[in-house]
Amino acid sequence: MDTPRPVDSLSPMPPAQPPSIHPDVPPVMVGRMKFALLVFLSIPYLAYVGWCVFLLSVLPSPAGAFGEFIQPGLLGALVGACVLLLVGAVALKRIFKTIVPMRVRLMSVLRVVLFLLPGLILSGVVPMTIVREPTLSIIMSDPVEGTQLVAPLSITYSVELATDILKRRSLTAIGYSWDFDGDGLENDRTVIPLSTGVYERSGAYVVAVTIELSNGEKRQIARRITIPRAVFSYSPVRPGVDEPVRFSVEHLVEDAGTITEVQWDFNGDSIIDAVSTTPEAAYTYVRTGKAKVSAVVKLANSTQVRYEREIEIFEPQPPPFPVKIITEPENLIGPPPLGVIFRVETSEQVQDVVWDFGEGGEKVRGERVSHNFQKRGVFQVTAQVSTESGAVAELTKMVRVVDTFTLSDLEFQGTPTVQGTSLGGEVPVTVNLTPVTAMPLIHFYWEAPGATTVGSTETTLQAIYRRSGKFTLTLIAQDPDGKVMRRPLILTVNPPASAVSMRMNPDGGVAPLSVHFDASETIIPGEEITGFEWVFGDNREAPQQRGAQIEHTFEKPGTFDVELRTLTTSGKVYKEIKTIVIRAPILDACALPSRTTGKAPLGVSFDMSCTTGNIQEVLWDFGDGAQSDQRNPVHVFEEPGTFAATLKVIDTIGAESTERITITVEAK
Repeated sequence: MDTPRPVDSLSPMPPAQPPSIHPDVPPVMVGRMKFALLVFLSIPYLAYVGWCVFLLSVLPSPAGAFGEFIQPGLLGALVGACVLLLVGAVALKRIFKTIVPMRVRLMSVLRVVLFLLPGLILSGVVPMTIVREPTLSIIMSDPVEGTQLVAPLSITYSVELATDILKRRSLTAIGYSWDFDGDGLENDRTVIPLSTGVYERSGAYVVAVTIELSNGEKRQIARRITIPRAVFSYSPVRPGVDEPVRFSVEHLVEDAGTITEVQWDFNGDSIIDAVSTTPEAAYTYVRTGKAKVSAVVKLANSTQVRYEREIEIFEPQPPPFPVKIITEPENLIGPPPLGVIFRVETSEQVQDVVWDFGEGGEKVRGERVSHNFQKRGVFQVTAQVSTESGAVAELTKMVRVVDTFTLSDLEFQGTPTVQGTSLGGEVPVTVNLTPVTAMPLIHFYWEAPGATTVGSTETTLQAIYRRSGKFTLTLIAQDPDGKVMRRPLILTVNPPASAVSMRMNPDGGVAPLSVHFDASETIIPGEEITGFEWVFGDNREAPQQRGAQIEHTFEKPGTFDVELRTLTTSGKVYKEIKTIVIRAPILDACALPSRTTGKAPLGVSFDMSCTTGNIQEVLWDFGDGAQSDQRNPVHVFEEPGTFAATLKVIDTIGAESTERITITVEAK
């Protein structure tokens, strides 16, 4: 820069220097004091910033860890913000009291702001972040995360961790609505944080669950899963020893009718165990462990595809209480239409039984149900049995509906002699029958319901009938192609020519049942009958000495042995025993409202004429505090809202059944 020249022999004045803030302190000492002050303030400031960063890195914690740091963190953020604001105010006051150019002041203010701004931002972010609800997630519990997924398969999802997170925030989950494929429709509703979805095909799926909370709020969680490939399906999901396993390739082809045959190897030994012309097959494993299963599918266009997968066979899981399924017929295989009667047998008080026949139709309720299988296939029948104590057992049976065939040369060797479809004899009748045919490789086995003693049902039937009556013996024949023939034979077991005769009308039914007993045809050669003594087996009364005809009412269900003792003048006693089965009435509450929606006040008439069973008591609860014991009441809902109207019926033996109807009342 040029030196200013003198004007009129006068030299210019040197520029004025700003006065020193501390005129008595050397400039070097002032600089050192400023540095010491900066260090003094920076150490706690950096510690505070580190504390905030630590809190942001560990909170919120999905596992609930470091929860003890939340309150100190909130208090520390408040104190830190106050201290930083105070330091900033003091610094700004000193800056503006200093006599320096405005440009210098602004630069000083900027340095103070840049110095304090991170701490102030952290003071505001920390309180909002550490108290925030942790991210909720859906976890695959079976198979575990990272497992290669192959359809068809079932995946068990868990939101237990999410439920625990909500519980720690004093939020109680009361229900879970599951959508396994992302179509927005509910696939399952549970009261526990677990559910299982079944996937038949490969693809990408969005799994979502809505958690319903006791305070009326909801939380929605979603995740995406990808199933890269698909092979044949099997059920049940957890196959057990000595339980039939159903295999199917139906979902792998567009039209099942194009399948000409499927060759199955169930144990990985490269030997064909079964050849089916339908998409399904069944196999029973006798030991636990892993089994390699393969299926070669041959199509009508002369192409074939091989599928292979490994399954694991487990020890059967016992139900939570003793229960089993009883079927008529016992062997669930035959040509269509195949009619089967299913019932559950247990000593527990059953509240509800829900049946799924495996054909994709509606589920059926009842302890004893029947179903006709109209098409070929292998069907897994499932019964979900709920007791009054809250225990739930799931039982399965496999039904095989196959093509039929005939044996035109079928004959029977043995005793009694079969005439057409009938055979018979007097008590006791010993049956020893063997089917004979010229067709090779036919497998025979028998069903012999009602037999007192059964010695064999494989090929040759050996059984003894010690009670009079009519019984249906069924011969089941199966050819190498899996086709089945069911041949019924009617066995008539007559009482001895000289014996006690007892007739029952009816010979069974639903409790309470009044039965007429008739012993008037009793003949005792060489003896004079003086009277009859009846014991009905229901433990209500002592033996009754009555005439040859008597009426008796069985009040409760059960199987009772009715004993008739015939007394003669010589003092001899001749006995006859017959068994009568008294079934429990099927109680099923049913209610039909005249309408389910409308504006308040909404009048609704209810009709329970579709209810079945011997109804003794009726109770309606309309969900708005009102009740009624009328059979077909009319109720007015005065206020808007959603009400669960419940019909509860009780029969003569104390059994209960309920039906629930949702009534939606809109505001005026």
